[in-house]
Formats: sequence, structure tokens, C-alpha cells
Amino acid sequence: MIKSEATPSPRSAALANLWQCIVEPGLTQDAGRARVGAAAVKSALRADPVRLSGPLACSLLKRGISSRAIGPLGDFLGVGKGAVADMLEIDRGTAARWASKDQPLPTHAAEGVLRLIELDQLAIDTFETEAEALQWLRRPHPLLDGDDPLTAARTSFGAQRVKDILLAVRYGGVA
Repeated sequence: MIKSEATPSPRSAALANLWQCIVEPGLTQDAGRARVGAAAVKSALRADPVRLSGPLACSLLKRGISSRAIGPLGDFLGVGKGAVADMLEIDRGTAARWASKDQPLPTHAAEGVLRLIELDQLAIDTFETEAEALQWLRRPHPLLDGDDPLTAARTSFGAQRVKDILLAVRYGGVA
């Protein structure tokens, strides 16, 4: 009997597309440096395809993240491209124009992409299933002034508050 390969979930396919946009940026001003950087990033991702370390995040930000990552990030988080653009503090029309030209995201938005990936992983680690983690990330929370965690994570301070709450939930502390 021939075993059929498991079909990846839409979420894991979206994550693969997202990493493809992050790891293989389009044309850059220094394409040679981007190819060298891509090899280092791919090596780091083979070790752990989701975890972002400080050095890996710095390398990704230095190389730049393509604006094409907005669509797969929305698919991964289960929200629309417009909502992702809002989370990254980018005008929706500008985001679409950048994506069509494969332009790099501005640093603040690129940091936002990595921040949302990191929070998603922390939520999964806390709640143990992707479904529970996504539900928690998209539900308004009283400790975030009624914002949902994804919206609160627009800023680094908001993201830190979300992390604090997740760690409190995970370890039984009070947030």
C-alpha cells in the first residue's frame, strides 16, 4: 500500500509562503549581499523554522523584508491584507502598490512582521494548539483596553504587554 503524503494545512502553507517572502527578497540594491544573507537565514531556519532569535531577526531586518510578505502574513494569521497593513501602520493602497513592485517594507513595518510571527509562536507555546492561539490573538482582551492582542502589538510596547500576558497565562502568574 502506498502512503499518501500529508497535505499541509492552509496555515502551514501560508507560513511557508511567508518565509519564502522573507528569506528570498526580490531585487535589492545589493543583490550579492542578499544572496549571502539568504544562505545564513535558510541555515538558521532549518534548525527551527518558526523561532526568531535576536541575531536572525537583526539579519532579516538588515537585508529587508519584501512587501509581498503582507498577503501570506494575513493568510497565516487568518486576517485580510488590509488588516495586516493596518497592524503594520501602512496605508492599504501604499501596501498594495509596494507589493506589486516587490519593494521592501520600511523598517518599522518589517519589525512588525517579525513581531507578529513571534507573538503567534508564543501564543501557540502557551495554548498548545494553533486554533486556540489564533482565537486568543484575535479576541479583545480587557488587559489591553479592549484591543485584541494583534492590534495591541502595533507597537513594541504593546507587543511587550501581550508577551507579558501570555507568559502570565503560561506560568500561572497575574497579568
